[in-house]
Amino acid sequence: MWREGDWFKLDEKVKNHYFSKASFVAELQPKQIIEIGTRCGYSIAVFSLASPKSRFLCIDGALDDDSKECIEHWQNIVRKKSIDAQLVVVDSHKVQRLPPADFAHVDGDHSYGGALQDLRLVAHVPTILADDCDNSNVLAAVNDFVKESGRSVRFIDDGLRKQGIIT
Repeated sequence: MWREGDWFKLDEKVKNHYFSKASFVAELQPKQIIEIGTRCGYSIAVFSLASPKSRFLCIDGALDDDSKECIEHWQNIVRKKSIDAQLVVVDSHKVQRLPPADFAHVDGDHSYGGALQDLRLVAHVPTILADDCDNSNVLAAVNDFVKESGRSVRFIDDGLRKQGIIT
C-alpha cells in the first residue's frame, strides 16, 4: 500500500497513526466519508478496511511536487482494493459546498486560514477528524472552529501526530 520512494516513510509510529485513525472509523462505521487532502490515499485505504461499506469523496489540490505520483498511487489503491471512492482534484478553497456525509477527515491546508476554511467546508458533517493538530496553525484553526460552531473537540496523541475529533 505504501508508495515506493515516498518522503513520508512507513515506520512503527506511522503504522500506529493510521491504526488510530482506522480504529475510530471502525467504531463509527460511516456510510459517507469526505476527505480533504487525500494525497496518496493512505487514510482511505485504512478507512475502507475499517468500514468496508463506506463511500468516499476525496479532494486534493495536487499542490505538492509529488502530486502526480501520489494521485496515481491513490488510483491504484482504489482500483486494487475496490474502494467506492471519487477523487476531485481541486483546491478545496475554491469549493463552495460539499454533499452530506457522516464523517470528514481534514488533512489539507496546514496554514491557519486554510485549515479553518477546510473545517468550515465540512461544518455540516457531524463528526470531523482534524489531522496534524500538533501543528500550531492547525490547532488554532481547530480551536477557533470549535468556538464559532459551538461544537466540542477531543484530542488524541497517537505518538506521531495529534488529532482532533470534533463532534
